[in-house]
Amino acid sequence: MGDVGAMISTSAGSKMAAMWMPIMLFFYMGFEHSIVNMFLFPFSMIMGGQFTIGDYLMWNEIPTVLGNLAGGLLLVGLPLYYTHVRTSAARKS
Repeated sequence: MGDVGAMISTSAGSKMAAMWMPIMLFFYMGFEHSIVNMFLFPFSMIMGGQFTIGDYLMWNEIPTVLGNLAGGLLLVGLPLYYTHVRTSAARKS
């Protein structure tokens, strides 16, 4: 939603608002995701947060990305593969 809103907006301010609002809504609803963290942590640093970019990468972004990969591959990709690919009809060549 943020990407599409930014692409159809015409001014710089409306592009920023179009990108910012969906991310803030996602965060406000309590979801934890690497995209939200990419917004939240730099914003916190701008507002005076007492951590470094290295702290952010080591203790937040890397574990979040690894968790997203594991969840996407192991909990979504493999079950879909095993339930749909194996039961589909064989292709004729």
